[in-house]
Formats: sequence, C-alpha cells, structure tokens
Amino acid sequence: MKLYAQVIIDTPVLDILDYRVRDRQLVSVGDRVEVPLGTRKVIGVVVGMQTYSLLRNKRLRKITSVLKNMSPLSSRWLALTRFAARYYVKTWGSSALSALPAFLKRKNTALQDKRWLRYIQKKEQKVTVQVLQSPTLNREQERAYQAVKDYVGFQSFVLFGVTGSGKTEVYLRWIQNKLQEDPDVQILLLVPEINLTPQLLQRIQDRFPAEKVVSLHSELSDMERAYAWWETHEGKIRVLVSTRMGIFTSFKKLGLIIVDEEHDSSYKAGDGLFYSARDLAIWRAKQWNIPVVLGSATPSLETWAQVQRGHYRLLRLKHRAVHGASLPRLQLVDMQNQYRIFHRHTLQEMQVTLRNGKQVLVFLNRRGYSPVLSCPSCGWVYRCPHCSVRMVYHKSEKRMICHHCGHTASIVRACPKCGDMDILPRGFGTERVEEVLEQYFAEYTVARIDRDSVSTKKKFEQLIQKVHHNEIQILIGTQMLAKGHDFQNIGLVVVLNADAQLKSASTRAREHLFATLMQVAGRAGRSGQQGLVMVQTNYPEDYLFQALREQKYEDFANDTLQQRHNNMMPPYVYQALICAKAPTIALSLNFLEEVVSLAQKIDGTSVRVYDPVPMHIVRVNNMERAQLLVEADTRARLNKLLQYLHRTVKTWNGVLWSIEVDPFDI
Repeated sequence: MKLYAQVIIDTPVLDILDYRVRDRQLVSVGDRVEVPLGTRKVIGVVVGMQTYSLLRNKRLRKITSVLKNMSPLSSRWLALTRFAARYYVKTWGSSALSALPAFLKRKNTALQDKRWLRYIQKKEQKVTVQVLQSPTLNREQERAYQAVKDYVGFQSFVLFGVTGSGKTEVYLRWIQNKLQEDPDVQILLLVPEINLTPQLLQRIQDRFPAEKVVSLHSELSDMERAYAWWETHEGKIRVLVSTRMGIFTSFKKLGLIIVDEEHDSSYKAGDGLFYSARDLAIWRAKQWNIPVVLGSATPSLETWAQVQRGHYRLLRLKHRAVHGASLPRLQLVDMQNQYRIFHRHTLQEMQVTLRNGKQVLVFLNRRGYSPVLSCPSCGWVYRCPHCSVRMVYHKSEKRMICHHCGHTASIVRACPKCGDMDILPRGFGTERVEEVLEQYFAEYTVARIDRDSVSTKKKFEQLIQKVHHNEIQILIGTQMLAKGHDFQNIGLVVVLNADAQLKSASTRAREHLFATLMQVAGRAGRSGQQGLVMVQTNYPEDYLFQALREQKYEDFANDTLQQRHNNMMPPYVYQALICAKAPTIALSLNFLEEVVSLAQKIDGTSVRVYDPVPMHIVRVNNMERAQLLVEADTRARLNKLLQYLHRTVKTWNGVLWSIEVDPFDI
C-alpha cells in the first residue's frame, strides 16, 4: 500500500505539500524530514499521513530522509503553530519552521555531532546548590497563592500588584506547588527582557536546586537554544524561563504558564510572524486546560478590559512585601522656562539623598550624547543618508550613529551648508547626563547603563552587582533599568524628558508612558524607608501625572478605556496594518492603493479599509515605507479579508509587504 506524507516547509507561499514515502521508511506525524523542493533539499515537518494524493503519482517526489534523532513533535505543538499561522496570516510552514531552533533544522547528524554530545554531557553534570528558605507570605500574597493553587482547569488570572509587592515570590510558590504535585509537570515563565533572565533564573535555581531549570532567549548560541528547546520537548526540563520565543517551545506536560510584566511591548514580535507571546500564552493555556497568570503593576488595556468583562480573574497585591515599606512619593518639577538638564531643586534633592547614604537613579530613555547636531547659523541638521531621521551624536565613540539602520559617520568640523565652524549638539542623551553629573558630584561614583555601555551580558551583570554592593552611588539608565531589578538602596529616582512621549502622536504613547513611569518609580524605597520620585516636566497639570502621583492605575486605565470606547479604538474594534516598503514612497503607496481596490471588491461594508499613508519614519535603510489600516467590528470578518489578501495579492518588483494583526502601535 502506498503512503503519502503531508509536509509543511518554511515558505511564504506554499502551505502543505504531498510527498511519497519510500519503502520501509518509518514516518510519523510530527517527524522532521528532509524533502526535495525544486533544486534544493529542505527540512519540513510531517503533519498528516494518507493513502492517496490529489496529485498525479509521477508528479510526486519522495521524502529524502527522516530525522529520527528526537521524538516527533506533538499534536498540541502542531495545533499551536497552525493556529498562529491562521491568526497572524502566515503559511503554516513559515509559522512552525521559524519556531524551531536552527540547530534542530539540520540533517540527521545535528544531534549526534561531537560538539552537541560534549555540550549535553557538560549540562548533565550535577551542581550542588544550597537550598534557600522561602520567606513567609503576607495576607495578600497568601490569598493570591491559594486562588491559583486550588484551581483546576483553564483560567486567566491577572496578578495586579504594585511594584515591590512580591509578585515574584508568589510565582515561586505556584511553581513549587506544581512541581511537588506532579513529578512530570513543566512550567513556562515568560519574561519581557533578556537582561531580566539571569537574576530570575538564578533565583529559581536557588529555590529548586534538585530540578532542571534553563533559560531560552535570542542571545544564546544556536546550540544552547537547541538544548533548551530539545530538553523541554523531551520532558527533561521542569521550568523554562524565556523571552517571547519560549511560547513556541514544545512541552511534554505543561502545567502552568506565567507571563511576567504582561503589558510589556517586548512580547510582540516586530518582524516575520508578528505574534503576541502574551496572547498565545492564553490560547496555549486553554489548549492544555491549565491556569495562566498575567502579572503586572500596570496591566495592558486589553487585559484590563477583559478583567472588566469578567473573563479574567483579578488578584490584587496593594501593598509592598517588605514590612513597613511604602510606595514612593512623587514630586513634579515644573521645567517651564528652564533651559538646563536638571532643575536646581532636583540637584538639591540628589545631594541630600547621597549624603544620607542612599543611591540615586536617573532615568532617561535616550541613548547617546545628543539627539541632534546642527548649525546655529543656517539650521543644517546632521541626517542619516539612508533613513529619514537625524543621526545621534555619540561623544564617547566620536561618531554619529543612526539608531535605525546602524550607519555611522565621522563628526564634521564645519557646517557643510554654510561653513560655520560653530556646530552645536542640541538636546541630551544618557552620555551627556553622565558628563554633567560627574561634574556636579565629583566625589561620588557615577555609572551609565544602556546598550552602548553594556554590550555584553557579563558586563551588565557586573555593573548590576556593583549597584547592589553600593559601589555606585548615581546610576543613569534607559528602559533596561525600569523594571525587574530589586535595588534595595535607591532613595531617589529622577525622570528626565518624559514630555517627549507625553506629546507623541502614537495612539498608545500615554499608556506606555504611565507604565514606564510606574515601573521606574518602583525602584525607589523598596527596603522600607519611603523613596522619592521626581519627574521633570513642562506639563505638571496633565491628568497622567496626577494619576501617577496618587498611584491610581485603575482610574487611569478606566478613563483611557472609556476614551477608546468613545473613539472606536482597540480593544473595542479589531485592527491590522498592511505595510509596504520599496525604493520609493510612490511605489509603496501605489501598491497599497491596489490592495485597497482589491479589498473593497471583496468586502466593502463589514470591514473598514482606510487610505494608505506614509509611515511616521518614511525611509529606513534606503527603503521607503507606507501603511494601510484595516479595521472590523468582529475578528472573523477581519481575518477572512486578510486571508484572502494573503492568498491573492501579487508582489510587485521592488515591493516588500507584510500583514500585522493587532498592531501594538499606530
């Protein structure tokens, strides 16, 4: 009897291909196979077996080989990747194969070569670790713990806790309970940032030294990533701590999913498959019929709307976990008619804090020395030749750097337009702030932590340890420091340049700013003594700052959701962005006009298709970009149109296009 295998491969066009099974080949659903495709041989995954094919036998090609060096991918994993492909409008093959580590998409020898075997042997060596005692939970933590501990089946929980309320300790108790209940169960803990992974991983390993705990993120080598993925797939790893990529890991027996800082934009992939790891975590928990916990001090508006509808169960932690610790006091510093980086009053508070033996954290989400280098005579500005943005002046590197395409250039000595020698930096970034503070506070140690100063994970961890040991008194940082770090001696947090995001045209700018400021403010006063947060702004009367001062996230979220409801914005409508990029903006816009015409012929009433417009930053890396917003009142209608466009739209020469479902920002 002839057998035919249905195989998915990584391609943007084809979905499932039929291949003949060679005599005596043992092929199962979920196996990785090597198959011919044109003149190439590629790796695919078998998703079905049947005794017939609609194609003529002479047109069918045979499976070259079956990769039997790991157990087949489960039906649950195949269902996950198929759902992701349908929801985010991709082919099944591109969704599934892109989720596999590169090392596992090699031929049969991939898991048998000497490097891999040596790596496995090293990882299997036992390490003796001292078991740490669990601290006693307070009343709020205990209630939250019991709510999830006793729950059987699927439920989305929202652990809504102020910064410093001990959410991580509650996570650890849930993990401990699951590990003790079932010797085979596995837990997935998602974190938004790579730099948060090491400290959290160490804390879990110290708490559960007898269990196998690993991390998974993009900074690992191909072999390290493959090890974490493969061992989890085989059921050997009990706890996986991962960034968003971990949502596509194959589990043998998943018992609990935790999404820490669920509001964070890092959970949304920015290219390829534009998936949301948070949303897929909820779908996957329902698939396994297990609880999923979304933790945050500032839940996303989508999550908060689900709480209001009664779909998600809310667990509150209103107080800080350390006895006697209170939330920081927020003070707004009016910067109107002020032309210096720091207000005089801010510098005075910094001096008082430092004299009291406390540390100061200065938050500025802008790298470099100055965002603009310009000529005061003619107004010339140093711009990137490949992007429609200004280049950033990096004084330490003595270079101009584009933060979008990475282009670097030397600093000009005279204005190329008028010849003026007096070219000046305008504005300030973390480098310039560091320079100013070293002058003001020469007797204290000042350190800067951003992507320029800590290029490696090791260097980052070394600096963080110095902060914990009070070897650094003034810390300047970007969003890398805004969340997750338990600094015990920070007495003052200073926030600079919050107005840039406050006045942004982005539809989500205000909610992002509120979340960021709540997170960075939470670094202050965690050890017991009340901390102080000073926000320098030209708009001290803005409602956002008033809600922030009183720690009223719920009022802010409810007010913002009401505005979204009135303006028919997500989560009350469903949206997708169709983006095009080409050598010229005219080509991108013309392509999207054709998409509009096609969409209106198919569905001219139930789905709203807006006019194509250039993107906010038009040119990036010599490609000019435009976008088209598509909107519907139901998910089904939107998806139906997007699937049709994905199958039908023909790509023009020179135009690259993509579909992003549930765009994080517009």
